[in-house]
Amino acid sequence: MTKLVVAYMDTGIDYSYQNLQNTSFENEDLRYARFENADLRGANFTGSNLAGADFSNAKTGLVPKNTILIFLVTLAISALSGYIAMLAGNTVQFMLTSKDTNIRYAGMLTILITVSFIVYAYLKGTGAAFMNLIMPFIVAAILVGLIAYFSGLGTGKGMLFLILALLLVLVMFIVGTVARATAGTLSNILFIIVALSGGMFGKSVGGGIGTVIMAVGCALVSKKALSGAKGYKGLRNIVFYITSKFGTSFRSCRMANADFSQSKKISNADFSNADISFVLWGNAKKVNCIIQNGDNLQKV
Repeated sequence: MTKLVVAYMDTGIDYSYQNLQNTSFENEDLRYARFENADLRGANFTGSNLAGADFSNAKTGLVPKNTILIFLVTLAISALSGYIAMLAGNTVQFMLTSKDTNIRYAGMLTILITVSFIVYAYLKGTGAAFMNLIMPFIVAAILVGLIAYFSGLGTGKGMLFLILALLLVLVMFIVGTVARATAGTLSNILFIIVALSGGMFGKSVGGGIGTVIMAVGCALVSKKALSGAKGYKGLRNIVFYITSKFGTSFRSCRMANADFSQSKKISNADFSNADISFVLWGNAKKVNCIIQNGDNLQKV
């Protein structure tokens, strides 16, 4: 980061209307400084005294080059999730058209479990859905398959394909929701592009409508995780990382009477361990901001 030095004025330092991207103000005395309409994306105020500072209409968040880089990475990851979804869909399609009755039944069961997993993940979180739904079915499928094979009651192929399909769905869902949750730290428009790209790519390389449905499911779960709902700690930690690593840092700042009241939106700003008790927020919306001790992500 660059280090910027400006002379004091009677009312504090005036940085209004300046491009301060990636500028370091770490541990500085910036009481009553003016940052009106300044570009503070990527700036670092960690440990500074910002009492009475004016942040009217200041821009916070990620610098454009980091936004582009994160977007391209999440787009690629989303496409990968779409490809895995295609593999899962083709596996289920093979099961449903098999001449083996047990494999066909396993295919139907896979569809039921997948739909239940998406609904469960949306309501309770991906971790709970994995532990309480996917894992028990995989363990049960392994046991049933082994019993069928060694007892001569069946070949165990139906359970083998069931396990394969569920693992593919699980990997797709993890990769897809991570990509979409990460894209959600950028903007709603980029989130939608990433959310749709996985399904469209999966469908273009041979996946059916099921691929698109799974992509939409990933998007819904990611969106709920960004809203701050319980049960999505893992996904939110990814969002926290993007904000704390690349966003505007107000960590451990003293901010009594700092003024954001004329700002429309404060995005990707890290206020962890900052004294924000008397900050003037006005109607400013806090989007993907880390508040208090990093345990509360607000997205409006």
